[in-house]
Amino acid sequence: MANSPSRARTAPEHSAAAIRYLAEHGYDTTTAGDLADTVGISRSTFFRRYGNKDDVIFADHVHALAQLEEFLGLTDLTAPDALVDGTCDVLRLLIRNPDSARLRFELMRHTPALRDRELIITHRYERVFARYIREVMPAGSAQWVPASLSAGLVAVHNATLRDWLRGGSADAVHVLNRDLRQLVSLYQPWLAPESEPASRRVVVAVYDAAASPEAVLQSIAATLPAH
Repeated sequence: MANSPSRARTAPEHSAAAIRYLAEHGYDTTTAGDLADTVGISRSTFFRRYGNKDDVIFADHVHALAQLEEFLGLTDLTAPDALVDGTCDVLRLLIRNPDSARLRFELMRHTPALRDRELIITHRYERVFARYIREVMPAGSAQWVPASLSAGLVAVHNATLRDWLRGGSADAVHVLNRDLRQLVSLYQPWLAPESEPASRRVVVAVYDAAASPEAVLQSIAATLPAH
């Protein structure tokens, strides 16, 4: 999350224009200089803000990560509400420009070079959530909870986003809110201070990368110990 405020602030407007250019001209044949010209900044400024063309493609995610981290650091909501609202805010940001969101999806789907970067971004979201969960969990809580819940939050978010990108529910934020509340309810014993901490147990949920939000939730629920 070590991106400067300047980079995060300019990211959304530049990202949409850059993604449109890449979709029209191709990832491999486009240079960082081409993108600098497209977004209307000098090449030196482009390299200072983004570093390379991959960075501008994922600029909305950098902005969303910074926003999420700030929200979780300042909110006085209960932990379940904060996790749900923070995740929904990420989705709102990523789909606020539907054309750009769908172009980015197609670009990543057809560009193997971008898949490793997408995985890195996914892990960054998980780390932000896990850090917050560790801070709000009652003392003595099971240590596997932050990793398990943070992965679940990201998995349900990504499944909902993919469904929306493929023409699923028009109200993706509503769907995500509903499914996340079901997910966090499974972790209530570790998120609510008045609950007794559960015994330690390592939980691994395995699901298909293209699974629906419902399938992801079922996979996670099946691995959790009974309360």
